[in-house]
Amino acid sequence: MGLERKRSSRRGPRHRKRPPENKCKSCCRRFTAFMFSHVGLCALVVGYSILGAFAFQALEAPYEEKKVDEVMHKRSDTVRRLWAITDNLNVLYKENWTRQVTEEVKRFQAELVHAIKEGYDGKEGTGTQWTFSGAFLYSLTVITTIGKWIFSFVYSTIFLKIKRLINVQ
Repeated sequence: MGLERKRSSRRGPRHRKRPPENKCKSCCRRFTAFMFSHVGLCALVVGYSILGAFAFQALEAPYEEKKVDEVMHKRSDTVRRLWAITDNLNVLYKENWTRQVTEEVKRFQAELVHAIKEGYDGKEGTGTQWTFSGAFLYSLTVITTIGKWIFSFVYSTIFLKIKRLINVQ
């Protein structure tokens, strides 16, 4: 039959054999590229976390200290006003004293609730929670949370599109 293919005159392996030193060099090159890709990625994550820790510490620590100082100042103001009420009124008139003190305590409670909503946690004299180690841990948490959020966002978007397609048909 005339349509038969002829075999190539070259027989044997398609790749030529490399000398052992080239094999070793190639193997070392692949191993180095593999290690540096993972090591580089790890170094990038660690570097990002360290920079994030410095950023969180620089941004959040002064704000936390300011909130603690504000609450301590409001507390001392309240104590001073309570003393002024007690000093100005005759304690024998219980109704007047109780009414004014109750108003003062309610005002302080409202200020305290506002401070708690803005981040005050009630810990005084223990130092800031935004130490380098705390900020580093928070930075690592942000990395893992962002990844989780992205995946959940993508999956929920896909699910909603499928649901809309099913409801349309």
